[in-house]
Amino acid sequence: MTAVALLISAAVGTEAMAASPGDTQPPSTAVQEKGMKPGLAFHDPADADTGAKQNVTITLGAGQTAFQVGGKKVSGDSYSGTFTAPTIRAQPGSTVTIKLVNHLPVATNLHFHGLHVSPTGQSDDPFLCVAPGATTTYKLAIPADHPQGTFWYHSHAMGTSCTSPGSYDMSGMTDPMPGDVEDQIFAGLSGALIVGDDRTLLPRDLRNITTHTLVLKDAQIDATGHIPQNTGGNSIDSNAPTVRLVNSQLRPVLTMKPNETQLWRLVNAGADIFYQLQLDGYSFTVIGEDGTPVAQTTTPSILLLPPGKRYDVLVTANCTPGTTTLRTTAYSNGPQGDQYPDTALATLKVAGSPAKRLPTVTGPMPTAPADLATEPIAQQRNLQLSENSDGTVFYINGKQFSAGSSIFDTPAKLGTVEQWTITNTAGEDHPFHLHTTAFQVVSVNGDPKRYTHRQDTVVVPHETNGVPGRVVIRIAFADYPGPWMFHCHIAAHEDNGMMSFINVVP
Repeated sequence: MTAVALLISAAVGTEAMAASPGDTQPPSTAVQEKGMKPGLAFHDPADADTGAKQNVTITLGAGQTAFQVGGKKVSGDSYSGTFTAPTIRAQPGSTVTIKLVNHLPVATNLHFHGLHVSPTGQSDDPFLCVAPGATTTYKLAIPADHPQGTFWYHSHAMGTSCTSPGSYDMSGMTDPMPGDVEDQIFAGLSGALIVGDDRTLLPRDLRNITTHTLVLKDAQIDATGHIPQNTGGNSIDSNAPTVRLVNSQLRPVLTMKPNETQLWRLVNAGADIFYQLQLDGYSFTVIGEDGTPVAQTTTPSILLLPPGKRYDVLVTANCTPGTTTLRTTAYSNGPQGDQYPDTALATLKVAGSPAKRLPTVTGPMPTAPADLATEPIAQQRNLQLSENSDGTVFYINGKQFSAGSSIFDTPAKLGTVEQWTITNTAGEDHPFHLHTTAFQVVSVNGDPKRYTHRQDTVVVPHETNGVPGRVVIRIAFADYPGPWMFHCHIAAHEDNGMMSFINVVP
């Protein structure tokens, strides 16, 4: 094995994050932006490794530190001393070794969102628990036929302490232990993960186009320069004023030549909030969704990214110089949820000598997974997402998360396809995420969906006029036995009960 070692360790000490007593609401967005530098040249996140080797070794040090957010010094959590964690690059058929060193005062772990790897052992097992001061090593055996696309990684801490050595074993607890995912992602513990290079799936003329990774995260910053946490009597409010950032930058300027086509990898790596992206005057050509090449390219002008969502898109600049705005448009995720204002995220500047205009990409992408419409259904299951009237306690099928038991009595079998009907009786949308594989959406609120792609995160609409929102999906269980987790990907909701798993058996 050839290994490239890179130590990424966050500083710990005088800059450690502290609670902000007395702050129950963050300042206005304008106040939080004070001291930041908008309009600087766009830059991609740093790479954690070169991605050129088949087998890569990385060390991530999770700790409390201060970093630059839009050029302003802010205190939070980091793997690398930056608010946006470095991008991990891996190749299909490779083994990625990640050593996680916990410098935090609470337990933590890692989840490799969207990867089709084992959910057990020292792989993508969310039940692994790394206590303060401890270290664990993840080994991700990425299949040779793994989809090429954009994924991400983040803390999946299901508590602040390890209740048994090396694991979040809460089976003996009488009450659910609130998770710590929201705190840790919100404070900075998330970044992009790219498998392969999906440019290789494009027509030959487009295989060397420029790529950019746009990691979308928001930062609420209190009066002391800290990112608030659910501690000291405070509570994170996802509906409060916040600073929307691209790669930790405030409204950066991304430059393209006239006629140039680029591949943008879009990642919502935040804890709770939605992005509804629009590039004024443009459309996106979607070639991948949630890390999976699409079976049919589409050209929407709007892309909805709930927490955890990713898109790989082609953008072709206008033929004449000029500027336009990448924005997240005004959006509501339901009367019981959040109301987001229209906010500029970045400027696209078209300038310089025109480039050769490249062919339009249409039709299916190579390696797109097959349509599951004609597959026999081994089992049908029903899931109901609900919450209390205060929006503080969350359920699946009337139960809160328990590490000791699934909401399902019957396991799924490898090699089969199941159909799940997910209903939502709450007054806010819930983005449903399944670990270990991508699924196919069959219908939304009774509207059949023509097969164009698979995905690992889907928005289940809120109840309207007493009628629950309803999404039907199909899941192909392949390769890996073990507990496959699923949950709402609004981190506060999974932390407070809206999570379970299904046992998958040979």
